[in-house]
Formats: sequence, structure tokens, C-alpha cells
Amino acid sequence: EKDVIRKMMINEKVRLDGRTLEIVRPLTMETDLLPSPHGCSLFTRGETQSLTTVTLGTVDDELLLETAQTSDYLKFILHYNFPPFSTGEIKMMRGQSRREVGHGNLAMRSLKQMMPADYPYTVRVVSDILESNGSSSMATVCAGSLALMDAGVPLPKHVSGVAMGLIAEEGKFAVLTDILGDEDHLGDMDFKVTGTRDGICGIQMDIKCDGLSMEIMMQALEQARRGRLHILDAMYNCIPAARPDLKPHAPRIEQMAIDREFIGAVIGPGGKIIQEMQRETGAKINIEEVGEQGIIKIFSANKESIDKAVA
Repeated sequence: EKDVIRKMMINEKVRLDGRTLEIVRPLTMETDLLPSPHGCSLFTRGETQSLTTVTLGTVDDELLLETAQTSDYLKFILHYNFPPFSTGEIKMMRGQSRREVGHGNLAMRSLKQMMPADYPYTVRVVSDILESNGSSSMATVCAGSLALMDAGVPLPKHVSGVAMGLIAEEGKFAVLTDILGDEDHLGDMDFKVTGTRDGICGIQMDIKCDGLSMEIMMQALEQARRGRLHILDAMYNCIPAARPDLKPHAPRIEQMAIDREFIGAVIGPGGKIIQEMQRETGAKINIEEVGEQGIIKIFSANKESIDKAVA
């Protein structure tokens, strides 16, 4: 089976599902299809589908990431879930697999490149893979980009991704765009490339052969660029830019700056004043010292209580 399929792709340039080497599977996508998340999207490419949701939170929702040497807080979190039913299997649902961690990390790194540095919200993206036949991590990048724009997160550009495959035998080779699960299994390479219209945001490669020639590498990157642009065109047709405002039920954050010397006066003895303001307005107030200023973040689910706290 492996021999027949590989020879067919190299000699006849026809793939398992009848596509030629550079064709991307049919795309369908939509946003704003669930009522309660702050942003969501459904992205389908062939038999690979991701339902992605975005939730916005406060400074208190940042994720603490500790290693032996460092202790960092993350403002952008992405979880990638790959339930067994997505590939038609029946398995126990246990903790995260190394696959989910690795693919989630690739998608997170790719989308994080486009996140505005001064965005006050903590953003959590969750991608649930509903069906999978190849490159579900790339579907997560596309669905994540659509869902972030649907949530009103001011991404300057869409990010899309495509997985490239390779069949190399007897001095001949074929580079495949948007590979199926079987082409990953029977082929020599799984090369994932994510990016915008202007450049690459992330790459990851698994190869089973003894390295790649410069010629193959250049062709793979150029083919990936064309595949990525094809997907990006469809994404811009679906939602061309980030929504100008957040959803009505999304939490709001207002930011103010005061001189450093007034921080103590706002907090009050033992936090008395700030706690009273929070109790009266129903908003959550957070202050941190940055250089010579105190940065105040006021957080609430409705505008009225924010205006009260600002006043």
C-alpha cells in the first residue's frame, strides 16, 4: 500500500483523495455562532474541523508559569483539545497528551506574534477539534485568528497555517500542500508553516528522511506561502477585520494613570478606600506601580459600574 501510493504521487502527481499536489481541500468558516463566548469561530478544511472560543479576563486571570528558574505570568493562553471521537476512536479521556501540548504551543506562538503588546485583557483561546484528518493544529491557528477578530481583539492581520508533506524516492520528489492524515503517515515530512500575508509567524517540522536539500526546502516554503495566501483570502472574506467593539456580554476594562505618590491615597489604610470603591460600584479595581506612575485598571461586566468607578 505504501509503495503504490508513494509511486502514484511521484509519477502521476495524483494524491489519495484525487487532488493534485498543490490543491487545498474545500474551506468553510463562520464566526459568532455560539451565543455566550466573547468570541468564537468554526473552521473546516476538508475533514478537519476546529470549534474555537475566546474568553477575555482581567489581570487576576493571568496564568502563572513556573520553571526551576523563572516565574512568569502569561496574558495569552491557548488550549488545544483533541478528543478521541475526532478521529472516530473510543478511548478514555485522560489528561493532556504531549501531542496536545506541542500542537497547542505551536498555535499559541503563531497567534501571539499578532497580539497587541499593550492589550489590557488576559485572553484565553480554546480550540476543540471536532473532526481530524491531517493538520488540526493549522486549523486551530486559522480558527483562533477568526475567533480573536470576532471577540474584538485588535489583531492587525489574520494568521493562517498549512501543513506540507513530502514524498522523496530515487532522486525524485513531490511536495504536497495541505496533507491528509494518511499522507503524513506514509510520507517523509510534516512541515507546518503559519503566517500572515507579509511573512511567517511559526514553523514546525517532523521528517522521516535523512534531511532535506535546499531545493526541496525552498519549494516547500514557496508552496506553503501560496497555500497560506489561498486560506487567508477565504478568512478575510469571512471577517475582514476585528470587530470595532466587544460583545455586549464581554467584560470591560478601563485604564487610567495617576502619579506614583497618589497610589497610597487610592488604596487607603489597609486597603480600606479601594475596597469601599469596589463595594459601591461593583467594579474590580487593580493598581500597579510602573515607573513614575500608578496604572489603574477598572474591570466590570457593565459600563455603568465602570463609569461610576472612573468618576
